[in-house]
Amino acid sequence: MQNDAHAHHAHAFEAWPFEVPAETGVFTTRQVLEDGEPVREAHHDADGDWQFLCGTTRDAADLRYVCMGCMLERDATLAVVAHLPVEWTASRGSANEPWVQAPYAGGDAT
Repeated sequence: MQNDAHAHHAHAFEAWPFEVPAETGVFTTRQVLEDGEPVREAHHDADGDWQFLCGTTRDAADLRYVCMGCMLERDATLAVVAHLPVEWTASRGSANEPWVQAPYAGGDAT
């Protein structure tokens, strides 16, 4: 898994919607970062980790670890799920659809 979360850079948000710092590492996919796929799944794991996934792959080789601030800069609609409870998920069919939030089915995001 490629780790780009702690590259030295800064973010300047007028308001930060998440309860964790912008520099917090999150999981996403190569398809989101390199191919322009939208984030279609947001998961707030039991351990507090966040995942912002495309929904097109479950291959571990496609995972990337980046900072949350970079993800919010890439997709401002992630602010809508900022208060997603732990062990909840949000999904949508496309970047233009609203987020649908629900508890994890069976307690696991994947």
